[in-house]
Amino acid sequence: MGLTETIWFYLLFGIGIAAAVALRSDGAGSAATWFRVTTALFFWPLYLPILLDRPVRESPVAAARESKASQPADEYAETINRVEVELETALDSLDGWAENVLAREQNRFAELRTAWRLQADRIRQLDRLLASADEPATTADRVVAPGSESNENQPRFRQSQQARRENMLRLHAVRRRLHDDLLGTLAWVRELVSMIHLAKFTGAPASRAEELVAQIATAVEGLSEVSQWRDEPVEVGR
Repeated sequence: MGLTETIWFYLLFGIGIAAAVALRSDGAGSAATWFRVTTALFFWPLYLPILLDRPVRESPVAAARESKASQPADEYAETINRVEVELETALDSLDGWAENVLAREQNRFAELRTAWRLQADRIRQLDRLLASADEPATTADRVVAPGSESNENQPRFRQSQQARRENMLRLHAVRRRLHDDLLGTLAWVRELVSMIHLAKFTGAPASRAEELVAQIATAVEGLSEVSQWRDEPVEVGR
């Protein structure tokens, strides 16, 4: 192959890489976009590893379908799916604007989605447990041996019943805390997502987008703290 053919093949590859860079640069400033496209045309071997190594994210529609298929159909699943679609849409809009922080925080985003689902599952488990525990007293609770006083008059029985009520109250408190933390975190992520869109369409610098994305990634920490045991006193009604 002669020199002319080599140059033509080099430029053809450069045109293809430059087109890919242009498509990935949606949301960046026009000057920055033209600089990337121009340099990619002539120095495409430098851009090729970046394009190949870029993490691939599912589209918002695909993510929503996968979530709906694997989640129970309740208010928690619907809220999580809606927030995930909004989050994916915001992250997809950052192509070419905050690529470094997006690549760095991909694992944290995966942890965040997993934490949302685990938290919702724990709430569902508590709901089932508390629903069964709140049922009227069973026959076994009212059994009285012939010739003996009723269970309600036995000190050991009253002590056990009181301890059980206290434990149930604590479980109700745990359930409320998990519920509040989950919905609070989801609302906070939605707020940050709206700020990403605002920053993009008002011409904010890329550092602002990186800051917001990093804040979303740290939302998982607020959920993981709930999993820690807290020995808090519970008020028991007398």
